[in-house]
Amino acid sequence: CPYFGDVPRPTGRIPAHMDPKQMKERVLEAARTKLNEHLTEYNERIAELRAVTVENELAETASQTEGRRDADIELMNSIGEQLAQVKRELDGLDQVDLTDAPHDTVRYGSVVVTDRHHLLIATSIDGFDVEGEEYLGLSTKAPLYQALNGKKAGESVQVNGNTFTIKQVY
Repeated sequence: CPYFGDVPRPTGRIPAHMDPKQMKERVLEAARTKLNEHLTEYNERIAELRAVTVENELAETASQTEGRRDADIELMNSIGEQLAQVKRELDGLDQVDLTDAPHDTVRYGSVVVTDRHHLLIATSIDGFDVEGEEYLGLSTKAPLYQALNGKKAGESVQVNGNTFTIKQVY
C-alpha cells in the first residue's frame, strides 16, 4: 500500500509566500502534470506497439505474425484501459472546487497534511512533488480516506495498525 511505511515526515507548512488556496492550486497543478505524464507514456507505448505490429505483418509469415499480433493487441488493450483510467482521474481533478478553500474538515478536494504524508483527496495518484514535499493522491474509496473523512487538524485515525495525525487541512 503506497501510504504506509517509512517515509520522510512532512513539515506541514505552507510556504510563507502562499495562502492555502494558492497552495492547493499548486498541488492540483502538480497532480495534473503527473497524470499527464502517464497519459504521454501510455500513448507512446501504444504507438510503439502499433508500429511493431505493422512491421511484423510485413516481415513475417502469417503464423508467426498472428501470435505476436494477438499478444500486442492484448497489451494495447490493457494499456488502453490504463489510459482510460488516467483520463477518469484527470476528470476527477477537474471536479475539485477551489472556491471553497480552505477546508476545515477532510473531504473531497481537501489537501491534508498528516504526520506521515501530504495527501490530495480526489483520486489515486502516485507520488508527486510540490514545493519540495512529496504528495500522494488519495481516492475517496481508500481506507485511509474513509478514516480521515470529516476529521479536523489535531485529530488522529488508525488504519491497518498505523496511526495518522492530521496536522493541517485546506
